[in-house]
Amino acid sequence: MTEITKDPRVVIFFVAVAAALIILAPIPGDGGLHSRLKYGLDLEGGSWLQLKLQGAIVQPQVDPINILDKQFGDALERPVEVEWRPGSTDYQITVEGRASKTLAEDLGYPQATVTPRGNATKITIEASPVGVIMNYLEASLDSDVKYLGSDPLSFEVRTNVTRESLETILGEVGGTLASGDAGFSEGVTEETVDETKQVLDRKLNRLGLQDIKVRVVDNKFILIDLAGVSVADAQEIVGKPGVFEIRIQTTGNESMHVLYGDEIVDVSLPSGDQTGNWGVPFTLSEEGALAFQKAAVDTGATRNRMDHEISMHLDNELIFSAPLAQDLAASLEVAPMRNMVAQIGGDSQRAHELYIHLREGALPVNVEIIGSGQVTAALGDQFKKQVLIAGIMAILAVGLVIYFRYREPKIVIPMVATSFSEVLMMLALAALLKWQLDLVSIAGIIAVIGTGVDHLVIITDELLYEGKMPSDKIYLARLSSAFGIIMAAAATTIVAMLPLFGMGFGAFKSFALITIAGVLIGVFIARPAYGRIIGRIMQGGE
Repeated sequence: MTEITKDPRVVIFFVAVAAALIILAPIPGDGGLHSRLKYGLDLEGGSWLQLKLQGAIVQPQVDPINILDKQFGDALERPVEVEWRPGSTDYQITVEGRASKTLAEDLGYPQATVTPRGNATKITIEASPVGVIMNYLEASLDSDVKYLGSDPLSFEVRTNVTRESLETILGEVGGTLASGDAGFSEGVTEETVDETKQVLDRKLNRLGLQDIKVRVVDNKFILIDLAGVSVADAQEIVGKPGVFEIRIQTTGNESMHVLYGDEIVDVSLPSGDQTGNWGVPFTLSEEGALAFQKAAVDTGATRNRMDHEISMHLDNELIFSAPLAQDLAASLEVAPMRNMVAQIGGDSQRAHELYIHLREGALPVNVEIIGSGQVTAALGDQFKKQVLIAGIMAILAVGLVIYFRYREPKIVIPMVATSFSEVLMMLALAALLKWQLDLVSIAGIIAVIGTGVDHLVIITDELLYEGKMPSDKIYLARLSSAFGIIMAAAATTIVAMLPLFGMGFGAFKSFALITIAGVLIGVFIARPAYGRIIGRIMQGGE
């Protein structure tokens, strides 16, 4: 026996089993001892939600000059003349009489100059054709619109919209949508789906609901399982934004409150300039702009920018901090500023995260709850008991079949013990990685027990091919042959599971993940040790 305990395969096996027992050992907590295992909705009880992402990919065909003619003509209630030179970065708008200096800003064009010329006024706005179309769609739909590309010109509308309503809006400026599905396709881009999922993940994690299953289906639907949470609480968690706050540094590490997120009336998508620096434009309400100006002047941030940084917090967590830009500080000395840009630098990912936070943690697209349901805690407890019974019966059934085949306790006991140890190691891995165990995961574990016993039978039959244990040399050759078969079978199982895992859809992914993990644990830890142990037992060696 001394020899076998020095075998590295056996040592690894016993170390892994010991580690699994330590991981699975109950830990003290509120109300007594608790397991490290995480249970899914069907074992813990809780609720589930089905969300539909509202949005569309569109290809508008419209002349930006017609848009500006309508926007400024309607606002001024008199005809205007719009000029644009191909390749230019600005539009020239001329109107008879006087125009308000804030007219362009009110229409969504903050970079504008208003110049009186005799009996007329010339308005120059800095905007590209794409920017004009985006501005018109955002104002008409009261929604974020994301530019996707120019060949062909396409946008993502992040709200519930129909082809008919969009064609009506474009028809007012002499435009239309491209024909067919290319012109209007319900759904959003994968990037927006991922962004929505990230918001949900962060929101749920902030509330202490780690490892909540948030799954995406067909870029249109998101499925969420919230174990231990009621339907009403789940709907509030998903739909309610976090508390967003802007503060300003006073002295040292101290800061004072300036305004909450409800004073931010608009947030635009992040944009980068020619030097690669990213910024997130946002607009304050009049009251918010006054409060921000007063705080900046009173604290001295307009005169000593570096010692009075502006910080942004979401649910009391710092998400952004930077001093005022020099030109913004100078402007705030004179008047309140509604339109601002939070400058991020060259990190586009951080810019997108700040964009989400500026929306008070709101989802980037509107969602509709199209389904919900609840599993009671009592039913979850019942499922746990049934699953435990099913697992025990599976191992006993396996032991019974093995006994009828070999009728040798010294073969049956190591086989059953090896299968049981694999279950322990799979559960320990799930606890360590905080996987949620649900009914499908348990089904995967039971399936692994079956395939594992198949492999153990292959090893045993190879070693007892002639009804007795062979010499050491032949024993090692047969063991190697058995492992060739086992590795091929394991590879086949893993390859079969990969498409299910790649689908990333709920039950399929859980089943595939636990099955792949179980097969790898068996092939690289349990089976090699079993081959050595059963060989030594059958030889009766010491």
